[in-house]
Amino acid sequence: MSTEAQIDAALEAVVTAARRHRAVLQSGASEERIWRAYVALNNATVRYDDLISEVYDEVTPWDCEYLEADGDPESAPPAPIRPTGGVPVGDGAVMVSVRHRRDYVIPEPTRLLTLATEARRTSWAAVDSTHAARPVTDVGEAVNELVQAGDGTVAALDAYPEDLVPGNGVLVVNALHRPLTFAEAPASDGPDPLLLGPDEAQLYRMDEEIVDEDSIEEPVPAPRDPVPGSAARLW
Repeated sequence: MSTEAQIDAALEAVVTAARRHRAVLQSGASEERIWRAYVALNNATVRYDDLISEVYDEVTPWDCEYLEADGDPESAPPAPIRPTGGVPVGDGAVMVSVRHRRDYVIPEPTRLLTLATEARRTSWAAVDSTHAARPVTDVGEAVNELVQAGDGTVAALDAYPEDLVPGNGVLVVNALHRPLTFAEAPASDGPDPLLLGPDEAQLYRMDEEIVDEDSIEEPVPAPRDPVPGSAARLW
């Protein structure tokens, strides 16, 4: 990648991190998420400042140094308590699974790899310099890197509407009887966590359709009636 391309990617990383930081503040997120968004913005500006200094021997108005995302122990929330068995229903509690699929078109895969490589460099520079220096080489890895560089959810991909053009999607709500749990070293060939068990059922489905596929538009929800049957009546 050329030096100018690196600078362009670093600048875009600053803009993306700034927008993400603002969105986190507006959402009333936890202190941990606010801190991580702050660190991402800080490190993106440091990376851009370093490149400007290296290439043009100039400086930016920002006076920042790399920060570690885990550097503020007071902001770390307590470890969540994860259930190990079925969820009791005696007090009226039930369990549902909300699953969301969204398709994307990648107009320029090479550009996406460049963005993800820069996101990795920014996110990992102060944590693992060896990993930070590794280029992203495939689109699956790129999407994962962009999600991790954001807030850790699919919503992080909304910051790249020109590089990940959203297509149709679907949201389903399923009735479950067993919680999702993770072993210390889950087997890759284990049960598919997205498949329903024989005693579980789909309760609701909402289709999200992109009306004009030639332009970036918000998806139009197409709600469906709840799934009939005895399972649906329990929820």
